[in-house]
Amino acid sequence: MLRSRSVMAAMFLLVLGTGACASGGGGPHKQAFNPSTLFSPVVRTGNLYFLSGVIARSQQGENGIEPETRRVLEGIRDRLATVGATMDDVVKCTVFLIDMADYTPMNQIYTSFWPQNPPARTAIAVQALPAGATVEIECIAAAR
Repeated sequence: MLRSRSVMAAMFLLVLGTGACASGGGGPHKQAFNPSTLFSPVVRTGNLYFLSGVIARSQQGENGIEPETRRVLEGIRDRLATVGATMDDVVKCTVFLIDMADYTPMNQIYTSFWPQNPPARTAIAVQALPAGATVEIECIAAAR
């Protein structure tokens, strides 16, 4: 009985919090850049930009972890440019890899984009990525 009351109280607070955010009554302000019906490539809240995961579409003759990682990071750089940010503003990245054996070659390309002051990073092995990609990277950047 006590547990169900605690769950009900938590749900009530969650609904109140969600309502406050949706109505602008105290929740974080969110600005989406170039939103589509599926997702927003970049969302700003406060002094942070959140970039959706970027994958590299397969191009004839340019498959494999190195060219895909390069295209992904170029895509991130392009998204950052749309909001006036650069790779130097990135504070955190999460890298999703289909195969952890690709970590070293991915890392060689990745580090070339941040030769100094690289962002914090997490690398995770996953079972699959959209469109048959071998790597996906999402980032958080600080607004200037």
